Amino acid sequence: MTIDMKFFNVYYFCHLANESMGEFNYARTNAEFTERQFEIEPEDFPKVSVLREYCSWLIDRVFYEQANSISNSGEVADFNPINWINQAILKYKGINVSINNDFTIDYEDFLETYNEYISYLDKFEDGLFYDVLYDIATEVEYILFQNRDFLLRFNEQQAVAFEDNPRKRVYIPEWVKRAVLFRDKGCCVFCKKDLTGLYSLLEDNEKHFDHIVSLNEGGLNDVCNIQLSCKDCNLKKSDNSKTSTLYQSAY
Repeated sequence: MTIDMKFFNVYYFCHLANESMGEFNYARTNAEFTERQFEIEPEDFPKVSVLREYCSWLIDRVFYEQANSISNSGEVADFNPINWINQAILKYKGINVSINNDFTIDYEDFLETYNEYISYLDKFEDGLFYDVLYDIATEVEYILFQNRDFLLRFNEQQAVAFEDNPRKRVYIPEWVKRAVLFRDKGCCVFCKKDLTGLYSLLEDNEKHFDHIVSLNEGGLNDVCNIQLSCKDCNLKKSDNSKTSTLYQSAY
């Protein structure tokens, strides 16, 4: 599978996610996602990862909070979310949304205007707003998935929901293994031992796909919580939550 990356302000959202995750000032806000996400028992290794769900939630919340800020002040400060979304729709969907003739923007009640605008977009294509939100979230996830330090902090946040009810170890699907092998370039994330030559020769129980935040500490069975480790490093890590910020240089 390939992603046709458009890079519409994705680094802005990546920065917000990375800077806020694990920070005390944002703990309550990020906890809102965790509490909402795990109201029901989570699926093991869902194709739509917990990280992508978070990215969708974050982008939606940023747009909403900005609309609320404009509504409270009556003037546009940093950015106009309606304009941003219109630009994103044009970039991702090739649809030019014109709001000049039949949609009125009321800056004094901008939050209500924003909610009406989301419904108004269905005129162009059913579920257009959430489709574009998902497109942006997919790109944000792609970038954040490369950042294991962020993944450690992110999964520690999610683990709070399962500290007293740890997830059970389950079979890791092949698509998850491929994703982790690709990201970690076939090397142990700790000692950088090249495992690509060994991978095809090892039995399944000898392949060390390790949970970044251990199941014992509430870690999830999710692609964003798995890393590649050699046997020795995995045994040293034991049930601790740990990763590495060492990466292979591109050149």
